[in-house]
Amino acid sequence: MQKIKNTVCIALLMSIAGSVTVTAQTTRVTITIPEQPAPIDPMIYGQMLENVNDSVIYGGVTDGNGNVQPHITKLLKELDIPVMRWPGGTVIHEYRWRDGIGPRNLRPVVNTYAWKGKENYQFGTDEFLNWCKEIHTQPYINFNMANHPLYGGTLWEALDWIEYVNGSADTTNGGRLRAAYGHKAPYNVQYWGIGNENYGPWGRHNVETATEYGDRLALWAGTIRSQYPGLRLLGVGHTLDWDKTVLEKSGKDIDYLTQHYYVISKLKEGHIQNPDNTLFAPAKMEAHLRALGKLLADYNGGKAGNPVRLCVDEWNNRHSVLQNNEYKFTRQSPRRQFDVAVAAGMLNVFIRQSPMVGMANYIFPVNGHGLIRTVGTDNALKTPLFYLFKQYRQWMTGSKLDVTVNGPGITGTAAAPTIDGDCKEIQMGNEQLTYIDAVAVQSPGNDIYVSLINRSWNAHREVALTLPKGYRAAEVWELQHTDINAFNSPENSDMLVPKTRAVSSKKSYYNAKLLPCAVVLVKLVQQ
Repeated sequence: MQKIKNTVCIALLMSIAGSVTVTAQTTRVTITIPEQPAPIDPMIYGQMLENVNDSVIYGGVTDGNGNVQPHITKLLKELDIPVMRWPGGTVIHEYRWRDGIGPRNLRPVVNTYAWKGKENYQFGTDEFLNWCKEIHTQPYINFNMANHPLYGGTLWEALDWIEYVNGSADTTNGGRLRAAYGHKAPYNVQYWGIGNENYGPWGRHNVETATEYGDRLALWAGTIRSQYPGLRLLGVGHTLDWDKTVLEKSGKDIDYLTQHYYVISKLKEGHIQNPDNTLFAPAKMEAHLRALGKLLADYNGGKAGNPVRLCVDEWNNRHSVLQNNEYKFTRQSPRRQFDVAVAAGMLNVFIRQSPMVGMANYIFPVNGHGLIRTVGTDNALKTPLFYLFKQYRQWMTGSKLDVTVNGPGITGTAAAPTIDGDCKEIQMGNEQLTYIDAVAVQSPGNDIYVSLINRSWNAHREVALTLPKGYRAAEVWELQHTDINAFNSPENSDMLVPKTRAVSSKKSYYNAKLLPCAVVLVKLVQQ
């Protein structure tokens, strides 16, 4: 059958805002519908919880005593979060799951090594899983696989945890114990992570090589798989060499390798410094994911059955704020307009790299770098990332379309992306990174959604969108502001809110303006 293609040409006309002027240039974006579009896994819109001493769980999702806060739950339901990772993160290396079950007045309060706070175990396994059910998300539990003689978890503890969560109340000891504590029915949790950043010199664990971790993962994953063949298991990924070794040793028994990426932004007096470094950081992550994709393609080509995919287990844009002549990392810095462009850029990468990227978990949904920030004990505000995630979850699902972008930009060397984590091994060169980033998806109902991001910090873009034959623009969603450093606050919670408008024209084109760091989504429907 001859390949059927629909093409959208998007002409993006750019001019520089402010006192700087340049000759207008055009960026051309071509969107092609392939014969068999690749699916986008909605799990890329996942989130993660960790008790990091910044009111993410206690003082965020719950009060200080682990009681779920209804006003926060109500907001989280709006996001339709597909998956939630818990309890860590770095804290998993010291987390003992048995301390978080049973009568709450008997649970210990301990000092945490990782983030120098406290864990009172009031929001334990049952509380987490019941909360996941309430917000309609799939739970993903991470095992303590540390190798510290005092704090490390063991394989038998992991097996007992699975049995407590998923075992039958009538036939297993773990299930009987869960039923005795008030939950007779199994939770049927499918996603289980084996370890966290075992390669790193942090947390209550000893650093492992890829060979050491791969050997232990083979034992853990193989044992779990033999007893619970239906579970989805995630192993720790890292660099190319690390992943190659881990796949060789244990790939047959895992479903995902996890990767971690943290964009780094410097702020001085409330303003981002060297914005190109931040705005083009997703491009460096994508270069790493492409390299990992080739590794996985080689490995999966010789593997029968379910292919191993990637889970970007942790990601966000971290802010380092100038304090006393020193830039210091903080989770208290609000999410700003430039964060919208960065987060959308990361999500666009996950879409482009689908289905090889099968899950991604932003940290965190509440407080920290969150989508929601608490205000006092009974109120909360939505950050601009709340609106971004909500709209992407609603519109940017289905199947990805082929997109090519040709236009002005900046080289990788000049952009010098600042992003920490697994992609530090990637060196950016003279590759051209266009100022406009674009992806497109097609819904099961054949509507097309186009995402446009303006990655320049001082230039607006005039957008002329030429529609494919038989399509018209029906709706536009935009999140932009004249100040890329603007943010929502308790005093002005509506500084950054999206605007939507219907489009009644039946013309074959649509024009729009993108301010610096703007994100604009355009819905196209068939005539």
